[in-house]
Amino acid sequence: MVVKYTNYDNLDIDLELFRIQNYKNAELVLEPSNKTCLFILGMLFANGANIKILNEKDLSFEDTNKSFTMMPYVWSKLCDDNFPSKDYSNVKTEMDKRIENIKRIGVTTHKIENKPVINKHFLICPVRIATPEQRQWIENYVSMMMEKGYVIHAPHLHTVQTDLFGGYGICMQNAEAIGTSECVDILYNQKSTGSVFDLGVAYALSKPLNLLNKEDIIFDDNDIIDSIVKKWSLKTDNDKKFHNKFREMLKTNVETLYVDNDGIVRKRKKVN
Repeated sequence: MVVKYTNYDNLDIDLELFRIQNYKNAELVLEPSNKTCLFILGMLFANGANIKILNEKDLSFEDTNKSFTMMPYVWSKLCDDNFPSKDYSNVKTEMDKRIENIKRIGVTTHKIENKPVINKHFLICPVRIATPEQRQWIENYVSMMMEKGYVIHAPHLHTVQTDLFGGYGICMQNAEAIGTSECVDILYNQKSTGSVFDLGVAYALSKPLNLLNKEDIIFDDNDIIDSIVKKWSLKTDNDKKFHNKFREMLKTNVETLYVDNDGIVRKRKKVN
């Protein structure tokens, strides 16, 4: 059985997750700038799905830099039994040669293991489009968590950003870190496409979502990703077991970090 995506409008994400969990193979029209497509890709990635790109001939794969065009291309070739062909006629580009090389030594796709480690968090945050103030905010947050005994994986600090496979290795390292985390914290940026892919992975693995900047977000109920984040984070907030544990960690320290009008990162204590 194959799950197929040719249009990403009006999808029921929970229904799609059920389908993805029950079908090993997926065929899709790749739309790298479509947030719903990237969220679906994240869920497929977490479940170790074999993907086929239906519009491959319409896309350019000449640029080997990391992108959500090249990464799915690499992924699709890793799970394609007909790549390379017996006469190697479909090994045409430098990236094709790299993929053929790692397939020869047994590299393949796999399902992400969901084995949470106590007190380990994964931080979803903007990397490429992060402002200096956001980067400072993130560094302060990571330091605060580590001081309280938490292990936190922040992609821009802990994921190797050099990737010869179009971002596939980065996505795999992040996904495996999400799998070993008991919670995902997010500094939500509605323009960050990389964050949406990671959110899809976390959603497929049923991770609690702790929205760090909820007071700064104006949700668009017509945006499917906004709707998911809003509902998902609210469910986490209402989970008393998680909520009480996290609040206990923070109550004697900082709940919120913010940037004042002078661009200085300051600490604001939570009023109980």
